[in-house]
Amino acid sequence: MDRHKRAMYGLTAVFILAQLAVILALVLKGRTDYARSVVFTTFLQLVFVFLEVKYQLFMSTYVRVLVMVTFFLDAAFGYYFDLYITSVVFDKFLHFFGAYTFSLFAYIFVAQLQGSSLAKPVKFILVACLGLSLGAFYEILEFIFDSISHADPPSQPNLLDTDLDLTADLLGSLLAGCHAALRKFSDKYF
Repeated sequence: MDRHKRAMYGLTAVFILAQLAVILALVLKGRTDYARSVVFTTFLQLVFVFLEVKYQLFMSTYVRVLVMVTFFLDAAFGYYFDLYITSVVFDKFLHFFGAYTFSLFAYIFVAQLQGSSLAKPVKFILVACLGLSLGAFYEILEFIFDSISHADPPSQPNLLDTDLDLTADLLGSLLAGCHAALRKFSDKYF
C-alpha cells in the first residue's frame, strides 16, 4: 500500500472515531437531532472514500484533512459545544473555512475531469465560482430545512445571517482561488 492510501485510510479511521465520540456525546446530552446531522456528514465522508477507492479518484491529503476538520468543527464545536447558538462569529468562521475547503475539494474533481492544467486566472475564477456555488446551494438547503422542520432555533434567523454567511462564503472562495492559482502543489491536480 502506498503512502497516499495509508494516509487516506489512517485519516479516515481517526475521523470516524472522532465523529463517533461526538455522536455518542450528543446522544448522552439528549441532542439526537444534532447527532443525526453528525451521522449524515460522517456518512458523506465515508461515501466519498468509498467512491474514491472504487473509481480510483485522487484527493490531496491536505484537502482531505481540511474536509475532515470542517466536519469535526461543525460536529464538536458547532453542535456539542453549541457555538452555533452561543457565538456570533463561529458560524461565519465555519462558512469561510468551509467555502475555502469545499472550493478546493470541488476543484480537484473538476481538474481530474479536465485532464490538463488550467491557466492561473482561469483556475482562480473556477475555484472561486465553485465555492460560491456550493455556498449558495448550502444556504438554499438551510432555508429548505428551516421551512420543513421549523427548527428551534432556525439555521437562518434573518436575512442578515444569510447575507453574512454568503459574504463569508465569498471570502473563503476567493482565498481558495488564490491558493489554487498561486501555489504549486506536488500532485498533478493542482
